[in-house]
Amino acid sequence: MVITRNWLKNFIDIKGIRSDEITVALNSLGFEVDAKRVYRDLNDQLTLGHVGSVAPIEGTKLNFCFVDKGEDLVSPIVCGANNVKEGQYVIVASPGKTISTGLTLETKEIQGKISEGMICSLTEIGVDQNVQTEVELEGIYPIFTKTDPYSLIGSNEVLNIIGFNDVVWDVDLTLNRSDALGAMQIVKELANYFDKDVKDYTKNLKQIPSIYHVSVSLKETEESKELVRSCAMELFDLKEVHSIHENETEPNIYSFQDIWLKFCGFKSQENFWLDLANVIAIETGQPILFLDPEKLKTQLHIQNNPTDKKPINYQLMCADEVVSTLGVDFNKYFLPSAKSKQVIAVYLSLNPILMRKHQKFANSNSALLQRWIKPISSRLYSLASKRLHYWFDQYNLYSANTEVEVQVEPVDSLKKVEVSLDYINEFLGTKLKVDQVKKLFENLEFKISESKKEVLKFEVDPFRTDISHKAHIIEEIARLYGYNKIESKPQIIEATLKEKQLENKLLKQLENYLIDNGFNNIKTYSLMNKKVVERWDLFNLKDPIDLMSPLSNLRESYRLSIAQSAIEIANLNSSRGNKNLKLYEIADVYNLKGIRDKRLSVLTSGEVFYQKAYNLNISSSYPYLKGILDEVLSIYQIDLNDLNIQNMSKPIDEIHPFINAQVKYKDILIGFIFKLSPRYEQANKLANTFVIELSLSEIEKLFERKNIIKEASKFQKTSRDVTMLLSVSDNYNEVIKNITKDINYLTHFSLLDIYQDETLANEQKSAISVGFEFNSNEKQLTDKEVSSEWQKILDKIKKLKIEVK
Repeated sequence: MVITRNWLKNFIDIKGIRSDEITVALNSLGFEVDAKRVYRDLNDQLTLGHVGSVAPIEGTKLNFCFVDKGEDLVSPIVCGANNVKEGQYVIVASPGKTISTGLTLETKEIQGKISEGMICSLTEIGVDQNVQTEVELEGIYPIFTKTDPYSLIGSNEVLNIIGFNDVVWDVDLTLNRSDALGAMQIVKELANYFDKDVKDYTKNLKQIPSIYHVSVSLKETEESKELVRSCAMELFDLKEVHSIHENETEPNIYSFQDIWLKFCGFKSQENFWLDLANVIAIETGQPILFLDPEKLKTQLHIQNNPTDKKPINYQLMCADEVVSTLGVDFNKYFLPSAKSKQVIAVYLSLNPILMRKHQKFANSNSALLQRWIKPISSRLYSLASKRLHYWFDQYNLYSANTEVEVQVEPVDSLKKVEVSLDYINEFLGTKLKVDQVKKLFENLEFKISESKKEVLKFEVDPFRTDISHKAHIIEEIARLYGYNKIESKPQIIEATLKEKQLENKLLKQLENYLIDNGFNNIKTYSLMNKKVVERWDLFNLKDPIDLMSPLSNLRESYRLSIAQSAIEIANLNSSRGNKNLKLYEIADVYNLKGIRDKRLSVLTSGEVFYQKAYNLNISSSYPYLKGILDEVLSIYQIDLNDLNIQNMSKPIDEIHPFINAQVKYKDILIGFIFKLSPRYEQANKLANTFVIELSLSEIEKLFERKNIIKEASKFQKTSRDVTMLLSVSDNYNEVIKNITKDINYLTHFSLLDIYQDETLANEQKSAISVGFEFNSNEKQLTDKEVSSEWQKILDKIKKLKIEVK
């Protein structure tokens, strides 16, 4: 961002404030000055001249000119520029004057003609060639002013007249201060710093209501819903333009404004309306499009018109005609002309994420695009309207205007933040009072009131989208107060009684269990491709958090599931030959609605246990991972009898269509257990891979905070096993509940194995082996007592018409 002293003095009285002081102010306010350039010392005093006649010198590309410098006699000057014309007002370096290139002019003879000095180009007075058009690089610079420049002929202040003798600051904006891409925000900051009032440039403006209205609107489409953050339009009636410059029918931007744009890093667009749009965008941060309403026959709409090289190419359309490729180019047919009696100003705020992609393929960096790709306020149209009215008045174009018509309401809400004075002082180590805090924000459009005693309520500047929390307010106070004024003090550490965090102890117990069973803890990246995030939203949280400016489409959004991250790690390990994996991760997921959910993911792939000496080999399987699930839930004292395990209704393609389940506790969804689909495993060269994802936040809510102490029996337990053939319609949990109800001496039961051969598969059945343990704390159970209870279980199985093997 660029700030110039000449521009700044239009808004703040900076007499008596040295440029070095402004540099210090910008740096202390957090706007780091990358470079400061002083232009007034580059040239001697040059003169404003008027070209009276131009005669080509035969056999050359030179012209012999007579230039009026306000002296008794006109000056003969030989000029090589191809754009020099009679009637132009130009910059003249007289003999004896030194220009920015180091050349000292003298009277000399060229092609037999006496030449007294030089008509200067922009390069010769010291303007960077990178911000000049081809015409400007090859020719002299004609001057355009608000008043008739004839009275200025002979003035040695020509460089002041065109705004060249200036001081320019290149300012680096921090990521949170995109609002300062509107230079008016920096005006407020400097006015506040120097305790100056911002001049009211609107006090002499008279608003005359137009009898007409905005004749077009922006059509709402699916694309525009996602892209457009706000849209407002305004109609201006124009006065008929009569240029004070000869042979000029179109209005020209004033030279001081053209030079200012060049200092800001932008070439002339060689069109008044496009240049004025750049001025408004830089001053306010609001991109603007000018349209001739006479040429608009239908509603406007925005659509993506992709090409082979530009898959994202947003264009403003009128029927089938392209009005503008947004921020890149403009169909000049739709621009106002010298014959236009009205102009429509379109104020657009667009989604910065989508516009960043648009900019990438357009490979452009215009003033409008620079602001559309940043998270700038969607409420800037009101400020832009005032500046536009001001400039139309300066160019004598203003006749009347309509009210600003908001067609798409801004997405940014007005922020209000409360913070106590004690909290501010404790955080910063200061002793500020309420009046001191209010004084810090005096010229920054923050409204501050006391909602309670010494509790400050901040109504945030509507153009500051980066402030929404009391931490942001404290950061602003520290910045405005001055970091160097905050006294450094040794930290005082006070011993306080902390509440016991039972959840942390349970979490540690959970991790110890997994580590003891050979699982490796992993930490994965939270950012993923947006489509992947939405597809893997197993818990249906929705509303993922999208980055405004992602580095790539692989890292666009914060994940809503951590299972997919574990699968990515498995894929990476498998590609490097590590096929046997036991992984777990505990991490939080977030969404835009403020939900924060702690998750556990567990993944097994390939062999989960192998001991060569005893030829023991256990492969990853559903029963193995189900056992892990049971143990995890047991840590949180979740009664496994109340679990409801059912197939997922619509598993995504990466998940096995049949070996999958959602885990509910009393109708509350707490997790998922599933196998990856064979096709996915084959494509990624994975062995059999099973995954669990649990919501620990939900499980912690269900946890009964009781210390349950069970007496350990001193008598020997008795075990019994049974294998049942369950069909796909049989619910394992319901079966277990039924057969264990009202059974005496039953202390424990567990799933031992699940088996399915080809025959059982054809019958859609599985052999489920379950183990039962019987014991008593009072006596040693006899075989008769155990058999009696065991028979009850078998009878209940028979009653359910379940076959026992």
